[in-house]
Amino acid sequence: MSIYLTLILALSLDTFMASLTYEISKIRIPLKSNLIISFVCSTILIISLFLGNSLSLVIPNAVLKWISFFILFFIGILKIFESQVKKLIKKNSFKSKKINFSFCNLKFILQIYSDYAKADYDKSKNLSAIEAFSLALALSIDGLSAGLAFNTASEYFLAIFLTSLIINIALIFLAKFLKFIIKNIKFDFSLLGGLIFVVLAFFRL
Repeated sequence: MSIYLTLILALSLDTFMASLTYEISKIRIPLKSNLIISFVCSTILIISLFLGNSLSLVIPNAVLKWISFFILFFIGILKIFESQVKKLIKKNSFKSKKINFSFCNLKFILQIYSDYAKADYDKSKNLSAIEAFSLALALSIDGLSAGLAFNTASEYFLAIFLTSLIINIALIFLAKFLKFIIKNIKFDFSLLGGLIFVVLAFFRL
């Protein structure tokens, strides 16, 4: 179970970073939006773990082990260079293009991924339920991929879901209190998340 806790913490760093971005930008995240973000991220992780479970039924363990390694290693490397990836998305995907708001619009989701503050589409300084859902989809990109790397017993699903839900809710609240401390610290938390994924990858071998 400890490996799943490590996975949840690595994924939750994105939620924490997004929350810090909003707090520093003075964009309010109401309790309802907090719950939506946490619920969607946790649900998508469980869906991904279920799909990973299904893969284990059709793919030999020896092959699945290496697939798991490459998925986690690839996510880790992407996160280590995430700031460059986001700059590339901003530069090449949205130049001179108006992005219409839609909670499941892929371009809008990618725009949020490249800049979390874009989720506040109406510039109200208050993250609405629909905006929170769009943000959650962007934050769940890594979780959707990472869960495929694990062959998880179904009896752990509820515990993993509740643990992920609680940690995400707590980190969003924590960002409110740490914003004044962390905003002056030039540390890229995506680098830490990337290193955790790389370590997890080697544990899959």
